Amino acid sequence: MEKLLFSFIKLISYLPFWFWHGFADFIGLVNFYFIGYRKKIIMGNLDIAFPEKSKKEKEAIARKFYQNFFDFIIESIKAFTMSEAELKKRYIIDNFSDVKEYLSKHQKGAIFSATHAFNWEWMIIYGSLLPDGIKAFVSYTPLSNNALNKLLVQNRERFGLNVVPAKQFAETIKSANDKMIVISGLIADQSPGSAYKYRESFFGVNVPFYNGPERFAVELNHSYWFLNIQKTKRSYYHLNLELIADNPTEFAPGELTRIYIEKTESLIRKFPENYLWTHRRWKHRKKE
Repeated sequence: MEKLLFSFIKLISYLPFWFWHGFADFIGLVNFYFIGYRKKIIMGNLDIAFPEKSKKEKEAIARKFYQNFFDFIIESIKAFTMSEAELKKRYIIDNFSDVKEYLSKHQKGAIFSATHAFNWEWMIIYGSLLPDGIKAFVSYTPLSNNALNKLLVQNRERFGLNVVPAKQFAETIKSANDKMIVISGLIADQSPGSAYKYRESFFGVNVPFYNGPERFAVELNHSYWFLNIQKTKRSYYHLNLELIADNPTEFAPGELTRIYIEKTESLIRKFPENYLWTHRRWKHRKKE
């Protein structure tokens, strides 16, 4: 079953971008006007994040979001067979050389905190571009479908990344940190369970918030970075790695997480159509 699924996805991934973009446009329109995949959740999230915007403005964001969401899906399919050269052409880290120089000079690891801005999946390409002695580890939540989960991990690791289940991530990077310079990639804006003790304000609403990246940075004394991803045109992206803290131990508890949240909010306000609005980010908000 796994081989058949992989063969099918790989086969259709060879279809050109013009075909996939047309398909994404069609599905996006059908979905917005007829199917409405998670539309209630999306509009509810937009109501929370942008109470100052009119219904018409929020619906316009939702329409653009659906196009970007389906672009993200077809881009994830294309990633199974895209060459390193094509990925590098379409997904550019503007200051990657500077970051590599920084890591080599300081000889210590780094925590890269991303957000659910399209397209975080294509960051897989940069695992192949790290110099010897530096390895990148990415935390992920395994899918319930074992066959699909195996395919995604296999694809994410084909350029040299090390994909680690979230529950094993801390132990893995701490062990690897003794042997090499470790880059840790985490997405910290998803919603923890209601019992999660650390809470912060996100778009003015008190919610549980993952502070794992900050805790790792402080415990390991790794530099702390924010991944600013921007979509420049269809299936083309630019990413800038912003240094937040060179020495995280010098920051007060919670300060790095608050800076991450401020940068995430700023990115979302600037490009709201590029954020993943389908997950219930505010489901555990504090009741007034």
